[in-house]
Amino acid sequence: MRAIQNPDRSRLIAAAMQRIPCDLTIQNIRLVNVITGEIYPAEVDVLDGVIVRVREGEMTVVPSETVYDGRGAYLLPGFIDIHMHVESTMLTPGEFGRAAVLCGTTAVFVDPHEIANVMGISGVEYMLEDARRSPVRQFNLASSCVPSVPGLEGSGASFGSEEIAMLLDREGVVGIAEVMDVLSVVNDAQRMHGILAEGLRRDVLIQGHAPRVYGKELAAYILGGPTDNHSGRTARECCENLRAGLHVNLQASSLSSGSLPEMLQGLRGHRYHDNVSLCTDDVHAKDLLETGHINRIMKKLIELGVDPMDAIRWGAYNAAREAGMADLGAVAPGYAADLQLVEALDGRNPFAVFVGGDLMCEDGRLCAGPSGAEKVPFPNTVQLSWLRGEEDFYLMPPGPDSLVCIVPCNEAGRALSEPLYERLPVKNGRIDLTDREELCFLSVCNRHGARDRTICVFQNFGLERGAVASTVSHDSHNFTVAYKNPEDALIAANYLQEVGGGMCAVLDGQVLAGLPLPVAGLMSQLPCHELVEQISALEKAVGQVCKSDKMMMRIAISSLLAAPILCISDRGLVDGRTQTFVELFK
Repeated sequence: MRAIQNPDRSRLIAAAMQRIPCDLTIQNIRLVNVITGEIYPAEVDVLDGVIVRVREGEMTVVPSETVYDGRGAYLLPGFIDIHMHVESTMLTPGEFGRAAVLCGTTAVFVDPHEIANVMGISGVEYMLEDARRSPVRQFNLASSCVPSVPGLEGSGASFGSEEIAMLLDREGVVGIAEVMDVLSVVNDAQRMHGILAEGLRRDVLIQGHAPRVYGKELAAYILGGPTDNHSGRTARECCENLRAGLHVNLQASSLSSGSLPEMLQGLRGHRYHDNVSLCTDDVHAKDLLETGHINRIMKKLIELGVDPMDAIRWGAYNAAREAGMADLGAVAPGYAADLQLVEALDGRNPFAVFVGGDLMCEDGRLCAGPSGAEKVPFPNTVQLSWLRGEEDFYLMPPGPDSLVCIVPCNEAGRALSEPLYERLPVKNGRIDLTDREELCFLSVCNRHGARDRTICVFQNFGLERGAVASTVSHDSHNFTVAYKNPEDALIAANYLQEVGGGMCAVLDGQVLAGLPLPVAGLMSQLPCHELVEQISALEKAVGQVCKSDKMMMRIAISSLLAAPILCISDRGLVDGRTQTFVELFK
């Protein structure tokens, strides 16, 4: 598979032989060769978006149309994110690309899982279409888990082998996205077997998601079809995955980056690191703007003692090999001219980035003007009109002596795996948390047309008063709200339905701040810097109702049923380890 399809090889050969001029020469550089691990002076000639020659001290007799002065900087391949969700940036594909290219990223492999769960195939088609506005190459994959765990949550669509086949036949779809339903793979369930068969028949990339899977289950999972794993967090996982032949994607997302030191421990004693690459998975717009993209991971790795040449190879050449892209990830004849110039190999932003030989940004500024996004091309996807009033957010026990399920959270506000049961005060037939500061309600309401909802009590979630709500709620993206009183929860629901989805903070009956995300309740059409201004305003408001600066992230992942912890969906409380429902009352 190649990024540049059917180039005119006769023209490329003629340019290499200096019979015709090239489009571009980048001179005065120190070439970072990720194939050999060397750095040396060179000049690079480009024609039709393809590198045709790397010259070491040899003059050309046919000057190129354009000569670019590399200022004595390092020239290295553009970075490749092997696994990410564009929707998690809350930017559209076009606007994401305009932000990511400034960080030296030139290609990403995208799982449009989030919008697929909301809108199905039409959502994926939107991602493919809008990606054409992006200066970064975006290779989409067919989302394998829509919904992520069938039967345990309600989403806006359902994909089986037929839908996967339809997507794989579309231009721009290059494989099957992360296979999160590990139990279905190892148990050879019919639905997942059929989905994987479509990818295996076409011999395309099949990405995995297998946290804490070892031994015979890991072997069975690999035999099912997935070839990589980005969900490992421990040295043991990293080591066992690599020994079993999987590609390991070292991840540093906006939700989690603290596992890198331990995962690097899993590489100790390994002579070869050819199956190691990098991914961001979920990176928010604010982090993208302020700390970077793949270069952000590079910086962390180098600080942890990884040789810069290894880190660059993991973030470019290895990622391309993993995806089966024969012309990405290196600077050599026949490769796409996806290049960046940096003044130091330390993870900093580049001062120039080329994609297909075209200069996309220079000195921190985009070379192209505003993208001119049109209005949202589909109707409001937030359907919450079935909510009657604040009583829909009351938690009503079956009896006055009922034991109520409480979901305990760790210091980071992440749910643990074992529930607690306790008698809680009941007032007017409903649970009253007035005197329990450490407790709050969490509710997930279906926003895709069904009328399912769940209300649970969470302990140490971090909410102190009011309510915070979001339609960004992995992976089915239903309406999720943490609240102290039902009145504020209802106001949050009404506000997000009105604006087409997003996030908000409510206190004493007033919306303190909102972040409208009208593109499927997941994305804004604003440029990155403007969106970040809105995010900052929301974070300031959230700070008035809770003690955590990560509250919106907690909301977003509290319903992530693929996690091996207690998770809440619109259909109940779920034990993510066993994929079974947990009793709300005893």
